[in-house]
Amino acid sequence: MAGGGGAVGRLKGRLRDLDALGGCAGALGWDELVMLPGGAAAARGRQKAALAAAVHERATHPELGALIGAAEEELGGAGGATAAAADAALAFDRATVRDARRAFDRATRVPEELVKRQAELGSRGYHCWAEAREKGDFDLFAPVLEELLELRREVARHVAGPEADAYNTQIDLYERGMTHARLQEIFSGIKEGLVPLLEDVKAQMAAGRGPAPHPALSSGGFPLAAQEAACREIATAMGFDWERGRLDVSVHPFTGGSHPSDVRITTRYSEDTLLDGIMGLVHETGHALYEQGRNPEQDGLPVSEALSMGIHESQSLLWERMVAQRRSFWTWAEGILHEHLPGTRDAGAEDFYRHVNRVNPGNLIRVDADELSYPLHVLVRFEIERGLFDGSIRVRDLPRVWNAKYAEYLGVEPPSDKVGVLQDVHWSDGSFGYFPSYTLGAMYACQFWEQAMEELGGAELEAEVAAGDFGRLKGWLNEKVHRLGSLHPSADELCEAVTGSKLDPAVFVRYLERKYRALLEG
Repeated sequence: MAGGGGAVGRLKGRLRDLDALGGCAGALGWDELVMLPGGAAAARGRQKAALAAAVHERATHPELGALIGAAEEELGGAGGATAAAADAALAFDRATVRDARRAFDRATRVPEELVKRQAELGSRGYHCWAEAREKGDFDLFAPVLEELLELRREVARHVAGPEADAYNTQIDLYERGMTHARLQEIFSGIKEGLVPLLEDVKAQMAAGRGPAPHPALSSGGFPLAAQEAACREIATAMGFDWERGRLDVSVHPFTGGSHPSDVRITTRYSEDTLLDGIMGLVHETGHALYEQGRNPEQDGLPVSEALSMGIHESQSLLWERMVAQRRSFWTWAEGILHEHLPGTRDAGAEDFYRHVNRVNPGNLIRVDADELSYPLHVLVRFEIERGLFDGSIRVRDLPRVWNAKYAEYLGVEPPSDKVGVLQDVHWSDGSFGYFPSYTLGAMYACQFWEQAMEELGGAELEAEVAAGDFGRLKGWLNEKVHRLGSLHPSADELCEAVTGSKLDPAVFVRYLERKYRALLEG
C-alpha cells in the first residue's frame, strides 16, 4: 500500500531519520557561523565530520537500496509523476521514491577513496585560493584548480558513466534536469538583450541621466539597533513566523536552521550604509518563507525539499527585486525607515526607489553588482566553466580569458587577479556549475511575478504592496511553489506548471528594459 505500511511507508520512515540527522548538521552549521566561540573551531570540525560519516553510512547502506527497489516495485516504477496526476498523494510518493533513488545512486557510485580525496582537495583548494587571492597571484591557485577540474571529471564518470558530459553532471548537482545546452540557449537570450541595453544605459548615465544616491541615504550614521528594528518590522509584514524562526547577524547574510519549524535568517548591518542590511534581510526572508512554507504532509521527505538552487533563489529574489525594489514597496516602507531612522526623513518613497535601483556597470565584483549588470557577471563564469570542461579554455589562460570577457560584456578590465578571476570562492572546492543558479533564480522570479500579477490582479497586488499587505502574494507562492517542493522533475517543468511555459529569457530581458529605461527617463 503506497505511503502506508508497505515498502513505501518503511522507506519514508528511513528517509525521515536521515532528514533528522541532516537537521542536526544544519543546526551545527548555523551555530558555527553565528555563535561558535573561536576556540571551539577544531572541536566543531570533529563533530561535523563524525556526523557526516554517520549520515553517509546510512545514506549508502545496502538495506536502504533494497528498500528503494521494493518501493519502486510497489509503485509500479518511479516514473515522473506530476502535479496533474489524479491521485496527488501517489504523485508525491512517486517523487519521493524517484529522489531517494537519485540520491542513493549518486552516493553509492562514488568510491569512498574518491569521497575522501574530494574532502582533502576541497580543503587544500580553499587555502590555496585564499593565499592566491590575498597576493593577487593566480599562478598559486592554478595547480590545485587543475586537480579539482580533473577530480570533478572523474566523479562524473562514476556517477553518469565513462561517456558522460562532466559539466552536465556538475550542473545537475544544483539544477536538476538542466544541461549546458539548455543554459546556452537561456544565456544567449540574456546576452543578446542585455549587452546592448547596458551599453545604452552607460551612455545615458555618462550624459547625466539615471538614479543617483540620495544624501540622506548615503551619508552614514545609521544606528545598528535601529536598522535591526526596521528589519524585524519588515520581516513580520512579509509573513515570517517568529515562532518558527529567528533573526541574527553574520559576516555574510544566509538562511539556515534545522527544519521548517526552525528557520534561521541572518543579515549584516553597517553604520555607513543603510539599505544593504534592509535588502539583505528581505532577500533572506524570501528564502525563509520558502522553508517555512514547505509541505507539512511531506515533512522530512525529499519531495518537500526545494527543487533546485535556482528555484530557491527565485523566492528570495522575487521578494528582493520584484517587491522591495519597486516604487509601491517604498510607499509603505518609507514610514518604517523614517520612524526608526529619523535621519532618513528627507528622503521620500521615490528617493528610496531610485536609490535601490542605481546602476554601477563599472563594478568589477559580482556580489556587489546591480540588478542590470549581475547576469553578465554570471555569463562570464558560465562561458568559462563550459570552456574548462570541453577543453577549449586552459586553466593557465584563465586570467587572460576572464579579463577579455569582462571587457567585452561589462566594458571594464580587472587591474589584478584579486578582483578578477580570484574574486569568488566557488571553484576552490570544485563547485563548478553553481553560478548559473543565481541568474536562473532572477529569471524564474520575474516569470513567477508576472503570473502572480495576472492571477491576483496587477492593480490589486500593487495596492497591497503599497499598504504592506503581503498575505495574498505569500499565499500564492505557498500554493504554487513552496508546497510543491520537488514534485516536478525539473525547474523548467515547475515553471511551466506555474506560468504556462518553461523559463523564457525574453520575459526577464523585457522586464529589465522597461524598468531601467523608465528610470533613465524619470
